[in-house]
Amino acid sequence: MIVLKFGGTSVQNAEAIRNVISIVESRKGKRLVVVSALAGVTNRLVEIIKSLNNENLSEALKISDELLERHIITAKDLHLKSNVLDYINSKMSELKNLLNALDVLGEISPKSKDMILSYGELLSSVLVFESFQKKVRNVNFIDIRRILKTDSNYNEANVNFRETKKNAENIINSMFEDNEIIITQGFIASNLQGFTTTLGRGGSDYSASILASVLKAEKLEIWTDVDGILTSDPRIVKDTLLIKELSYTEASELAYFGAKVLHPKTIYPAIKDEIPVWVLNTFNPERSGTKILGKAVSKKMIKAIAFRKSIIVININSNRMLGAYGFLSTVFDVFRKYETSVDLVTTSEVSISLTIDDSRNLDLIVKDLKKFSSIEIQKKQAIISAIGEGIKNTSGIASRFFNVLKGINITMVSLGASEVNLSIVLAEKDLENALTLLHKEFFANIKSDNIFQKLS
Repeated sequence: MIVLKFGGTSVQNAEAIRNVISIVESRKGKRLVVVSALAGVTNRLVEIIKSLNNENLSEALKISDELLERHIITAKDLHLKSNVLDYINSKMSELKNLLNALDVLGEISPKSKDMILSYGELLSSVLVFESFQKKVRNVNFIDIRRILKTDSNYNEANVNFRETKKNAENIINSMFEDNEIIITQGFIASNLQGFTTTLGRGGSDYSASILASVLKAEKLEIWTDVDGILTSDPRIVKDTLLIKELSYTEASELAYFGAKVLHPKTIYPAIKDEIPVWVLNTFNPERSGTKILGKAVSKKMIKAIAFRKSIIVININSNRMLGAYGFLSTVFDVFRKYETSVDLVTTSEVSISLTIDDSRNLDLIVKDLKKFSSIEIQKKQAIISAIGEGIKNTSGIASRFFNVLKGINITMVSLGASEVNLSIVLAEKDLENALTLLHKEFFANIKSDNIFQKLS
């Protein structure tokens, strides 16, 4: 059995949904298909929530009408029966009633937010299922809220793996006795009381990964609108390559330092159970995609160069550090107090340099730090990270990395804390030039092999 997850762009309209059907038909055996909301729909539902918070019911209802029209048009383009149109109208009428009730209450709880956000997947999954039924035999549908159980931490619920595994084994496995394909939703779930919850960022990938894990799937395929994970951002760097294989650690570092294809924590359940994860392109299914495994197949080489912009460097200087203990703890207590994550850290005898990308509480952080140190702030910085298993202990890589950047001022260097990551901080104005130079140095002469594939 395999699990196939299709993101929002993969089911964005009738043509895309037909493409999904073709892809699923090309696979053999038992197939569990997990779908996201139509592209952009979740963002529109978030706008509805914001409108209600701003006491603008009319705007919220206007957006719901637009969503109704979009789903009706998609259903008609798919030539679905009138009962599907009735279902869409019924669900959207239900949503409007909810919005009117919440407007009267004058408050939207986390529980209510999850109810609103769930409509995207509830509608898209029915469109996909009904489209499958027209063309494919032995297909069935399951509301994932019957399977995936969580706690009541609404908006970012924690999965109850024990209950989820029991439900999946009892319900989904029995459904597979009479069906080859089962359609369900990502992102949404329910608590033990039956109330709708959501899984937060990357929720659909996470749902698929959990289902692959508890059902012991042969593999998990995540279908997106890109060919896989690339050696860098093609919008900035020319001649990027497709990376055929990555370790989970490499994929995690890439995601953290800028690659947006997937969020690493979302695929961990599958990787933990040694289920290979493939990142594939719905609109270019002939591509091999990227395979993510628990361990690296090829080590001692840079696999990709990622970056993050809008970085802030905070330089902290204090003579109290000299020969003292507990100073670092005092510094990081400030960041914990203001719930601000620190990315990179370097230290010397009397100073600490660190980076953050969240400026919301910067003034308060600086105010607290100034109580025991002098502070210098550098804004409009960027992080560049070279990612690859074993590069820390591979001679020659660091020298090539820094030699090619001669003439570019580097604010910070981080090497040694991670086996797979060499990171620098530099001014944003130098980012594009540095990325181009580094990518040319490490990838210009690489031909298609078992690790990389040229895209043209």
